[in-house]
Amino acid sequence: MNINEALNSCLSNMRASNDFNDSATVNSIKELLGCVIDNPAKLINYADEEKLSIALSSVLTCQFPSDYPTYKDINVRNLVFATSYYLYMHQLETGMFCDRNWPSFITLLHYGRNEFAKFIVNTNPFAPERVNIIMGRPIDNQRSLNAAKGLELNLMLTAKKKGFWMEELSQWYEELIDDMDELLASNPFGKEAIPLYHVITNYLKENDVTFVNN
Repeated sequence: MNINEALNSCLSNMRASNDFNDSATVNSIKELLGCVIDNPAKLINYADEEKLSIALSSVLTCQFPSDYPTYKDINVRNLVFATSYYLYMHQLETGMFCDRNWPSFITLLHYGRNEFAKFIVNTNPFAPERVNIIMGRPIDNQRSLNAAKGLELNLMLTAKKKGFWMEELSQWYEELIDDMDELLASNPFGKEAIPLYHVITNYLKENDVTFVNN
């Protein structure tokens, strides 16, 4: 099965499913992830990246990553976050991002806070946390987690400004808005989100997703 067939099958099963945990949906998620793992370079300039980003980010919100923490020896949560994140960011870069998808991008960032925080440390040799890693000292993840929250809040403010807000996101917004000045002060989009996007892009161009296991 090629990635187009796998994507269409996965989306069809997701639409018919209550919780994405039925056997048909689980099997179609496996098929889609298998296509991504076997040929990640296919994601570069993929024709249906809007649909693919939504399908992959939806996986992060369901039971699948808990039931299958690895698939084909690849960390599922990290894979799903990295690839869907790349797809959303690429749509933003190329001007193909549809405003109706701000809530789904926000949802990816909310459920993938820890993944984003880990990636911006592990892929940046100049991240301040790297000193503690090298010295064997305990790592304080507060800075990277604040960057993840700041990016999430940044997207929320953008969605509100553009008029594509969903009330289901309000609780998450209320948890962050009181700390807005602190969370946005470090410019998480410019200093963290864009560089991570470029790193992931380079790996995908090399047809490699094994970096998500690091």
